Amino acid sequence: MTNGSDYEKIQDRLEEINEIVAAKAQNQVNLIAVTKGFTHEEVNIATELGIKNFGENYAQELLAKNPLVDAEINWHFIGQLQSNKIKKVSHLVDVWHSVTSLKLAREIHNRNDQAKILLQVSVSGPSNSKGFEVEELPDLISQLRDENIDVSGLMTMGVPGDMVATRFVFKRLRQLADTFELSECSMGMSDDFEIALECGSSMIRIGSAIFGNRRLD
Repeated sequence: MTNGSDYEKIQDRLEEINEIVAAKAQNQVNLIAVTKGFTHEEVNIATELGIKNFGENYAQELLAKNPLVDAEINWHFIGQLQSNKIKKVSHLVDVWHSVTSLKLAREIHNRNDQAKILLQVSVSGPSNSKGFEVEELPDLISQLRDENIDVSGLMTMGVPGDMVATRFVFKRLRQLADTFELSECSMGMSDDFEIALECGSSMIRIGSAIFGNRRLD
């Protein structure tokens, strides 16, 4: 169960993050609170503190939490995708961050043509191994647009333990988003969101820096 202490801790962390965003953001930024491993109670605290966007990695967690959330929020799916996951939560998810195939993009669009799709790009690093290669993007984006599928932007992850490489990845993604005239650039997590802000991120995906350590039970 959460308590007043939890509220104050989350409030303090959010204030610190918001100050960093205000100081370093290069453009409008949406803070996505990642609630993997946390409960609806933390979601409700965050909504009271003004958060509107929440990210989930697992369909079952999203389905379990959603009915218990008090406020109207926007769900972002940020985990690896499979067609059966899309089917389960397509009526709830507003933005899909980890689209790694044309098949998945079509499946999302067929189930909810208002959903925003972000293509995961493999610039560098093991975390992006399932993403699209940079060379694939021109034809892929052209094909999706021809099919009237709303590609809103690109997404990537930093290189764990290497901030220099992470900065290179984030700068490259921003350049690619601008090249293809895509408004959204989803990059930056708890360990590297400051670099992402400096490189022009429009969405940062933050969990532990808001909610603390995840529960083990």
